[in-house]
Amino acid sequence: MEATQTVEQVALRKLWWVGPLTIVVTAIANLIIRAIGVSLLGVPESFQFLQAPSIIGSTIVFLLVALLAFILVGRIARRPIRVYRILAIVVLCLSLLSPVMALTGQIPAPGMNLSIFWTMILMHIVSAIIVITMFTTLTRKR
Repeated sequence: MEATQTVEQVALRKLWWVGPLTIVVTAIANLIIRAIGVSLLGVPESFQFLQAPSIIGSTIVFLLVALLAFILVGRIARRPIRVYRILAIVVLCLSLLSPVMALTGQIPAPGMNLSIFWTMILMHIVSAIIVITMFTTLTRKR
């Protein structure tokens, strides 16, 4: 008789491919958003927060935080997916503080304007949606 596995055990076994795949999908999505921002919204190509290395770096950091949260929540929570989603939304809200503070002048960001602000906000939201969706889908048993 095969022992039943918890949702977290099934999910954690699959993380080796979900992590890199999420990085690739999220980075590509964010680069597309940046390209749209440059071509349609007049975002300057030289703006430091929207350079490809910065986008990919912030994507990897966001994913690592989400991955750590997923593992920790899976280990301690009774309803891990619900708690994980709430925690991911909290992380998303905290990550939005940086562009908000840059727009209001509390963080020096030369050249920051509304087009750049909305491009950055959209990138954060898309990153969160991709990460939450992939990790939630991951936990389904076959």
